[in-house]
Formats: sequence, structure tokens, C-alpha cells
Amino acid sequence: MSDNNQSEQNTSATPAEAVQNAASQVSAEAARAISDTRRTMRESAVTAKEKASDSLLSAADAIRTESLKHESEELQRQAQTLARGMEKTALYLDSRTLDQMSEDMTKVVKQNVWQTVGVVFVVGLLLGLLVGRDD
Repeated sequence: MSDNNQSEQNTSATPAEAVQNAASQVSAEAARAISDTRRTMRESAVTAKEKASDSLLSAADAIRTESLKHESEELQRQAQTLARGMEKTALYLDSRTLDQMSEDMTKVVKQNVWQTVGVVFVVGLLLGLLVGRDD
């Protein structure tokens, strides 16, 4: 519909109809903006997930390489254990969608309510201390 036709309709419409039409247009524009924002955020989350997986794999490789430079078998064993854990995490990130990860997190939180409350409390406390610091 052209702007002239809309103007003609708005002048022939009652004030209530004009308000209703304007509200409908604003609502439709808001719905499009929300949809676009949701899509952009999801794309950003997928990209961040892929980068995190790649970084974990690179770090695991670097840890293994550095541990081999040392003669301590205990250090090498612990480095291997750490690297394996990082690789498992990268595999998890690569093999799950964001929705599947959300479901997994929900299950863990429901199974460990008090641990979750404790972790949230500590994280909140630390953030409060960091934000509230006077430099």
C-alpha cells in the first residue's frame, strides 16, 4: 500500500481507527525487530560456541605439547587428564545444539538445586565485590 493511500485511509478513518492502525503497524514492526534480534543473537551464540570449541582444542594441544617438555611424569599425567577434559568439552559443544545444551543445563540445575544456588551466590558475591570496588 502506498503512503498516499494510507494517508487517504487515515483521513477517512475515525480517530479510533487511525490509532488502531498505527498500533497495528507499530506492533508488526516490533515483532519483526524482535524476530531479527532473536535470529542475530542465536547466530552469535552459535559462532561463540564454535569458537569456544576451537579454542578448547587448541589449548588442549598446547597443554600436551608443553607438558612433554618437562620430565615430571606426574605433570605429564595431569596435563593429559586436563587436555582430555578440554577435548571432551569441545566434543560436547560440537555435538549439541543450543536447545539441547539448554535442556542439559536445566536437568543439571534441577538435579543439583542447592549446588546451583551456592554457585550463583558465590558468583554474585564476586561480581558485587568487583563492581563495587572503589579504585
